[in-house]
Amino acid sequence: MRIVDLLCSFLLRAIPFAWEQRRLGEIYEKHDEKNSGEFREDKIISVAGMTYLSEIPKLGDGYLATYNVMRVGDIAFEGHSNNEFTYGRFVENTIGDGIVSHIFNVFRQKTEYDLLYWKYAINNEGMMRDILVRSTKASTMMHDLVSSDFLEQSIPVPSLPEQHKIGALLSRLDNLIALHQRKLDLLRNIRNSLFKSMLV
Repeated sequence: MRIVDLLCSFLLRAIPFAWEQRRLGEIYEKHDEKNSGEFREDKIISVAGMTYLSEIPKLGDGYLATYNVMRVGDIAFEGHSNNEFTYGRFVENTIGDGIVSHIFNVFRQKTEYDLLYWKYAINNEGMMRDILVRSTKASTMMHDLVSSDFLEQSIPVPSLPEQHKIGALLSRLDNLIALHQRKLDLLRNIRNSLFKSMLV
């Protein structure tokens, strides 16, 4: 588990007693905005990686019209389970407006919110596990979300100023981790090159 995930779990478990319990249906609504031609294939979002697809498929206008629009701040449920996410996970769109396959449920914030805070909160197994236990059902190789059950669940929510501070802190930590990871990768490459040159 990454350091930022551990810190996020700590923050989201240690502090929420002072936060307001809110029903997810008060925060999010299921959104079925279809692509009316505004977005082309280059704006197809991979929910698993929260990136635009690197290999752009050629799809007809009719098929693109079946795609759901996913705007910045929207969340989608990705139902594949793994060691880190037993019941699947939610991913927030932080990359820009685009479209996702109609198989994904897309939810949009109804209230004022901090983009970075919710990016970490909604994707945190410690915070979301019990919610997903009660709002998903297992199917072949993945979990399906029951939207109505999800929107009935409650979650502790900090005030907006707290959301801003927590989101900024976690984002800064993520950036530091990425920077040190690049340095570590560079040092490993240097080490490997030195070792190879000694063997010649």
